[in-house]
Amino acid sequence: EHAVIVDVEDDGPGVPPDQRESVFEPFVRLNEEGTRGAGLGLAAARSIARAHGGDIVILDSAHGARLRVTLPA
Repeated sequence: EHAVIVDVEDDGPGVPPDQRESVFEPFVRLNEEGTRGAGLGLAAARSIARAHGGDIVILDSAHGARLRVTLPA
């Protein structure tokens, strides 16, 4: 089975392992202070990826957050 894999990294505070699934729930934001948005982006992105047979997961990272988007090729 072939897949397209895209890793996205940032240099922010990262996502603690115990919160990696909760950030995909609608309206969940980790850092309320000084942030913008409604907490819908990751929920929508994962829903779209899964609707196309893929997924989005958060991986371990030394610095910041590292997300992997996988879609069938």
